[in-house]
Amino acid sequence: MTRSLALALCLGSQLIAFTAQAQVPRPPTAPGSAPDPVPTQGNPAGTRSGTAPPVPVSPPVPVPATPVRAPRTPTAPVGPTSKRPAAPIGTAPTASIPADAPAPAAPADTFEAEIAALVAQGGLTADQAAKQAVGNSPSVSRRVAELDVAAAQLASAKLANVPRVSAEASYTRLSHIPGVTLNFGGQAFAISFFDNSYLGRASISVPLSDYVLRTPKIIAAAKLGITAATLGKQASEIDAAYQARLAYYEWIRSRLQVMVSRRQLVQVQSTLGQVRALADAQRVSKADLLRVESQEAQADQIADQLDQLSQLREEQLRLIIGAPEGQALQIGEDIRGDVAVPDATALTELMAKAHTRVEFRSVDNGIAAKAAQQKAERANLYPRLSAFASTDYANPNQRQFPQEDKFKLTWSAGIQLQYTLNDVLLSRRADDRLQAEINELRADREQLDRGTRIQVLSAQQAVLVAQHALLSSAKGLEAAEEAYRVRQALLAAQRATAVELVDAETELTRARIAALDARIDLRVALVQLAYASGARPTGQ
Repeated sequence: MTRSLALALCLGSQLIAFTAQAQVPRPPTAPGSAPDPVPTQGNPAGTRSGTAPPVPVSPPVPVPATPVRAPRTPTAPVGPTSKRPAAPIGTAPTASIPADAPAPAAPADTFEAEIAALVAQGGLTADQAAKQAVGNSPSVSRRVAELDVAAAQLASAKLANVPRVSAEASYTRLSHIPGVTLNFGGQAFAISFFDNSYLGRASISVPLSDYVLRTPKIIAAAKLGITAATLGKQASEIDAAYQARLAYYEWIRSRLQVMVSRRQLVQVQSTLGQVRALADAQRVSKADLLRVESQEAQADQIADQLDQLSQLREEQLRLIIGAPEGQALQIGEDIRGDVAVPDATALTELMAKAHTRVEFRSVDNGIAAKAAQQKAERANLYPRLSAFASTDYANPNQRQFPQEDKFKLTWSAGIQLQYTLNDVLLSRRADDRLQAEINELRADREQLDRGTRIQVLSAQQAVLVAQHALLSSAKGLEAAEEAYRVRQALLAAQRATAVELVDAETELTRARIAALDARIDLRVALVQLAYASGARPTGQ
């Protein structure tokens, strides 16, 4: 897409080769007069492609904006014919183009007006887009749900401190057994067996050893899980704001590309009208006319492609910030303004700041949570001590002899030391699993540290590249403005054609858009540097 845009920007230049051949030769340069200056072309290197990057772009540096100056009126004589009154800008000499030829393209000073028209009072800014994206992000909503899960797990862990209390009521129908009479010492003892048995029981169990060895570790792990979930939510919010800023600036870039492509299309159509007039006067061949018509169709196709790309960028931004479908999005941030760039900082200092990012803190909390779970599991390696008590209200009560067909209340209490071999074996395997998960998290942290170092260095270099691009685009803009001024003077002196003036305007437009594109790259680079180093973006 970048190559197509560059082709569209150069269409005006490509038309000169055959249209200039059809013009009336320029008046010879008088002795002592200055040679025709060659307009300096603007640097198109800043033109961005239409692809939307959730990937970091070159970071920008604060450089004062080069004001866009209106073309100046020449003060020094250009040649012997320079005393003629200056013709209006864009008007070709009558000797070069037939009288019925259409007027050339509008002067380049309308460029600033078109740029200003894109910026609306109260329009959307990058900070506003970031704020709306945080409230509309599905990732943030998922992190909120994870935080709720972690809170529920903490509440469950705290319930382990509550003694286990149970109540039971039962009825049992027994098969009939006849009573038995025992004679002992001349006395008879009758033993009856009852067919119905009723039981009401209440019991309590207190895990004494768990209060010391197991429960505190489980609660600590659950609290670390809350912290990890909170940090994950913050990380999602930062990422949503970061992606929104990138999408916002790419949307602005696409709007500028559409404006430039349409402006170039108008210029090509204006030149095509002149070539058609020359073809009617049989001063250019039909092949040349067909070639220009082909270039006009190509410029129209490029303008349509960029317009479709701009609609795609706008829809992406609309989804990120949650804007309604019928709501019109307007640019509220004037990218022609300067932005503050932080002083250059050593990579080690930036990495020290980057280690405070929520991603690092989240991984560290995850490691600590796994370690707490590991300690809790190791409590199963030891015997479990518990206290218990129960009360029975039964008919007949099994503790009474001889049994009677009536309800009796009895109670019991004690201390129990229990050791289960299966629990020990399972605990060892769980300990191995948790240790492996800790090793995984440590490897993830090392990978995050390496990736962050490259990310910080890349963003830092991108800022420097954007600074240099600002300086070079400012120089290219100054050269293009001077070339346009000189071409105006030559046209007034009938030493240049209107097509050449259009070509100079094309170069001026290209230089201006390169300067604007460099400012977008600067803002994108600053956003990336702030994200990589864990700092707040400029202006937030």
